[in-house]
Amino acid sequence: MFGRKKASVEKIENDRLMDSIHGIQQQISNAQHLMNNSLEVSDEARLNLRIDRAKYQFLYLEARRRKAQAKHTTDIIFGDEDTFLKQPSRAEKHW
Repeated sequence: MFGRKKASVEKIENDRLMDSIHGIQQQISNAQHLMNNSLEVSDEARLNLRIDRAKYQFLYLEARRRKAQAKHTTDIIFGDEDTFLKQPSRAEKHW
């Protein structure tokens, strides 16, 4: 009202999606850090990490489908076994 633009539902939901992606990224990062510093890693922790990675991939693809734009940039977190969305290294980009 009075010339002020209202936030669209689409923008609000895209922001919420991006916040969810960022939260999952933090969980994956923390779990990987914990696993790297642990002597014995439980199977439950490994499964939770794989579930979080699957959630991240789903949310990432949904954001791409919606063409949602992030407020800030972050690194994409993947392990060695993930090849679906693996980013090329600097050496591979130049060839």
